[in-house]
Amino acid sequence: MQATDLTGTYTYRSFLNRPEPVDDFNDLRFAQLELRLTATSAGGVSGLLVFPAPAGVEPLAMEMAGQASGTPLAITLTGKGVAGTPIEDFHYEYEGVVLRHWPTGVGQRMTLAGTVLRAKDHGSGANLARAGQTASFLAVRRES
Repeated sequence: MQATDLTGTYTYRSFLNRPEPVDDFNDLRFAQLELRLTATSAGGVSGLLVFPAPAGVEPLAMEMAGQASGTPLAITLTGKGVAGTPIEDFHYEYEGVVLRHWPTGVGQRMTLAGTVLRAKDHGSGANLARAGQTASFLAVRRES
């Protein structure tokens, strides 16, 4: 697999790393967003992590930039909120790999899996999100 194979749109989901069983799967939910990636043959990766928005409203997004290399293909990304938006102080770091493709798998999709770190505090007061929070993520590629 080459870095350019990462180009596409993914459904991104991240989960809190809670070791205890939960009755409601939503208790593990950290985020569900749309990840749009473009990768070059040299391994450069860029794109957007787009937040859901009502129809007709411009969605908020984080700009993504990083690298992809190795076998299996590994990806390192930095996500930062777009300047001049309510999430401009967001800063997250991502490390992941492309999960194995099973030759006999049925309905398998290209999937990125890894961890995400909140690299910088954002928000304030009761809405302060402290740096250091980690979560696991899966990004499942949509149809081309």
